[in-house]
Amino acid sequence: MLRSLKKLERPLLRLYSTQYKVEHDQNLKEFSLGNGKEKAVLQYQNLSPSKIELEHTIVPESLQGKGLGKLLAEAALEYALDKKLTVKVTCGFVQKYIEKNPKPEFKIILDH
Repeated sequence: MLRSLKKLERPLLRLYSTQYKVEHDQNLKEFSLGNGKEKAVLQYQNLSPSKIELEHTIVPESLQGKGLGKLLAEAALEYALDKKLTVKVTCGFVQKYIEKNPKPEFKIILDH
């Protein structure tokens, strides 16, 4: 019985982590997950037509520990890759994310 429970844990965790969809609002200049008060947000600014600055990540306490900040950081960096933008990172959370996930494609777009 214990073995069958352990087999179920992985799909449930994957299901849980994929229940969130990152939304991108270009008018508000933010990537977000959730809605209302229960909304995790990564805010950015357009510095030029080819450069953005990732400024601040906010994850409400009730949503912390679920990997939502990582999903936001990844979405913002993927967006910059797709749009061929240079990225200036002033958000401490995103800086730590990049250090822990040193993907070569992300290094290419970072403003050093």
